[in-house]
Amino acid sequence: MLGSGVRATAIALVALLAVGCKKKEKEAPIHVPPPQGAASADELTTAIGQARGLNSALAPTSTRWRRVFVLDDKHAVVAGEIETEAIALVTENAGRTWRALRRPREGWSTWSVGQDGTTVLAVGPRVPAVSGARGAAGAQPAIEPPSLLFAPLEATDLLAPSPVVLPAPSRGARPPVDSVPAVLSAESAALIVEAKPRQAILVYAGPPGAAPAPVVTLPPQEQALPIPYGRPPALLSVRGRNLLARAVPAPGKPLEAPRNVAGLVMSPAATAALSATPACDVAGWSIQIVPQPPDRNVLVAVSAAQTAVIKLPAKLAPRAMVGCGADRITVEVISPTHGETTLSTCGLDGACLLAEKPPFRPWLEPHERSIASAPTRAGVAAVMTARTATRWGLYLTHSTDGGKMYEFPRTIGEGQSERGRIELGALLSFGNRLLMLLQADVTGTSRRGWYVTVSEDSGLTWSPP
Repeated sequence: MLGSGVRATAIALVALLAVGCKKKEKEAPIHVPPPQGAASADELTTAIGQARGLNSALAPTSTRWRRVFVLDDKHAVVAGEIETEAIALVTENAGRTWRALRRPREGWSTWSVGQDGTTVLAVGPRVPAVSGARGAAGAQPAIEPPSLLFAPLEATDLLAPSPVVLPAPSRGARPPVDSVPAVLSAESAALIVEAKPRQAILVYAGPPGAAPAPVVTLPPQEQALPIPYGRPPALLSVRGRNLLARAVPAPGKPLEAPRNVAGLVMSPAATAALSATPACDVAGWSIQIVPQPPDRNVLVAVSAAQTAVIKLPAKLAPRAMVGCGADRITVEVISPTHGETTLSTCGLDGACLLAEKPPFRPWLEPHERSIASAPTRAGVAAVMTARTATRWGLYLTHSTDGGKMYEFPRTIGEGQSERGRIELGALLSFGNRLLMLLQADVTGTSRRGWYVTVSEDSGLTWSPP
């Protein structure tokens, strides 16, 4: 038998080993981020900081992001599509967490968001389905109506589709292809439909079980534009050379008298511009670039209660992109002094500030490039994408004085092969907070992934949300 002292020593040794094992089990593993330019499924390392990976089930990397709605400092919807599916990413905490709204599509699809955060997807056939021959009066054949799918603010999925009841079409009326819903609430949305040539009506629909509402006929002397602007939605129409705006009425309510948008001359080109999807959407506003005679452009901002026509201080750049946030708008223009592409930052009061020097220097060799920008309350951030057949680059610059001077651009990533390429999906402004949605290869695999990184200081520093 062991003596009492030996037994005590053995017991103490076993206890120490047990404690040591427990401590070892509780120690957290050492986290080593991927090297610069590399990515795991959970993390991307760029030259400006780390980005966090999104769950691959949220959206495929082939998604084409078509429209971004920033509702306030926390809520945003990034809407897009692939060939067979409509997809929207929704955040309620400025990008810290995301959920996806997804639905298969066989034809066209459009997304829209209401003031209360309700997201609505409209889907319809790309080619109208024919059912029967023309009537004796030459009426159009019946077409398959579009459907609306509602998702209230905190919904995790779209509700069942609700077919939109359309009136019998007249000969020559255009079918409602690519119609964008005017979202009034979680219970109602309207589509602007052409019932007769140059005669538009508002047709209402709601989630399954919603009570039907009568259509609203728009004045025949006005040409209604097919896209609602702002949140709550405003209806735009053209009468002569004037642009008119009025709120889209709630179901069962009459159409109110319009207000004239001062400082704008309507033409076929201006009508076409305002009939397209807005360049950006922030808070209650939708913003679009609109040509004006003889050879200039303005920014038109529309909300349910207000409109603004902002004269640009320089000629618009080709394929100019618009950024918006924090009650300010950025747009690419051509500098009148050196003829290079630069940025102008404009307030909704009409005052614009032209950058003293171009934010980016273009490559010497022929290349394709695009510039995304977003103002914050304190400054402006801009991201340039540049590509040739053998080279790619993604670069960032920022301004802390409202867009007058920009810091020397920093590299987010660059390379000379498709492997490792980093692409910008979207740049969002949440007032004081910026967010980049990036796409990159998952190192060591054939997959790519979506990643998010945020800045709280107008673009100076970036980190995972």
